[in-house]
Amino acid sequence: MPSFLEDIEAEPLVCFGALATVLMQKGFDLSGCLGQWCLEHPQALGWLTEQYLDAGCRILGAAGSQGCRWRLERWGLQDRVVELNREVTKLVKAAAPQDVYVAGLIMSSGRMLEPLGDLDPEQLYDAFREEVVGYVEGGADVLWVMTMTDIEEAALAVKAAKDFAHLPIIATMSFDSTPKGPHTMMGVDPKTAATRLVQAGADVVGHNCGGATLAETTRILREMAEVTTRPLASKPNAGKPEVVDGAVLWSATPEQYAAEALAWADAGARIVGGCCGTTPEHASRIRAALGRCE
Repeated sequence: MPSFLEDIEAEPLVCFGALATVLMQKGFDLSGCLGQWCLEHPQALGWLTEQYLDAGCRILGAAGSQGCRWRLERWGLQDRVVELNREVTKLVKAAAPQDVYVAGLIMSSGRMLEPLGDLDPEQLYDAFREEVVGYVEGGADVLWVMTMTDIEEAALAVKAAKDFAHLPIIATMSFDSTPKGPHTMMGVDPKTAATRLVQAGADVVGHNCGGATLAETTRILREMAEVTTRPLASKPNAGKPEVVDGAVLWSATPEQYAAEALAWADAGARIVGGCCGTTPEHASRIRAALGRCE
């Protein structure tokens, strides 16, 4: 079997879409801890995994702790980071065919580094180490540092991934629309993000989540491609959510994703999918669109 990096070089791979918002169909409450809920409802996680496999996804996501120990404090789970990451990964890995990769998802800590906040970089690095160890023990094929807004936090996560695992590393920042073009909430632009993430050791860089539109995502990728030759990843949200008659609706359709996915691939994206608000149908349409161009 080719390595992950060889595979994405050969063709763009479709990745999983939203996890939590899709699992709401099975009873997940967004105010809860997704990793714990999945361990308590393994059949629901199996259903979700099968949905994305049927849609043609070659990269699945394992969301154990959903962040560092501090995010887990609200549920009293701060001492279970390694366990949650390990056991959720095992469940997803057991359902994945041999040619499908399972990515351990490393997300923002929810804290701010000094001097803007009170978090010491060494504390954060150690917290990311916990996450990495759990995913490695669970058998993850890839580590995906995602939904980051602070470039130094993202770089620390990448460093921990490199130091405690021998796996490919994807690192994506979360960009929003601004009058000056796409920037993260902490003011990081795409070129700066790509440059710093590559310096930190990321094998793949890109954009996920955030408020950038599908078209702006293409711009983000093109700007990143100006400063790096590394493969890119594209995983934007399905627009902005709106509550209509008590239901949360997302504006970007599977057809719109499929159309824009071609531009993402042309801009250098070798990993393509959607984030919040997307479904297996979005992934399926992306897979069909990319397949017609191979």
